[in-house]
Amino acid sequence: MATPAIRMNVTLSADNLVFDKKSLARVFRQAGSEVAATARTLLRQSSGGGRLYYGPGGSAGPYRGGYKAGKYRASAPGQIPAKITGTLARSIKVRPFRSGEGVAIRDTAFYALFLEAGAHGGGRSSSGGAGGRATKGTQISGRTYRRGNKAVGKSRVLTARPFLEIALAQRETSLGPRIRRAVQQGIKLEKPSA
Repeated sequence: MATPAIRMNVTLSADNLVFDKKSLARVFRQAGSEVAATARTLLRQSSGGGRLYYGPGGSAGPYRGGYKAGKYRASAPGQIPAKITGTLARSIKVRPFRSGEGVAIRDTAFYALFLEAGAHGGGRSSSGGAGGRATKGTQISGRTYRRGNKAVGKSRVLTARPFLEIALAQRETSLGPRIRRAVQQGIKLEKPSA
């Protein structure tokens, strides 16, 4: 005996589907706050494993801890930036999009992008001797700048020390399903008006 087959065609237009963004906006706001909190924790717990600096002194005092007495160790390339003053962790901001379809997580410290993505440039390097000339035996990485036939300096290279990217990667597995669920719950079928 054959089983009866039932075939049904349902025609939906885009006018019949409505998307409620309230729950999605709430999930994005929570997700942004969680990623920012994770990044702050990573920054506050990092101890550095790179170059050793001695303070006080230098024009970058408030930014690199140059005003601090004693020595401190900076982060190595690829590591989370070492905590010196705490400015980097304090300046992380979370701003949900007005549309409710996303969130921006930014670090407002001017040097945050240099650390996150890396940077190069800067012209003359003042590694040692007077006038920005390197002392004998000092090695500077980067492109050599020349004036005529004389080398006058090298550009500086800062290899990336990501922290927001690492925080996002750590939270990604828990955030993906929640965002997907919020999108699915936000889709509603509305009866067409007569």
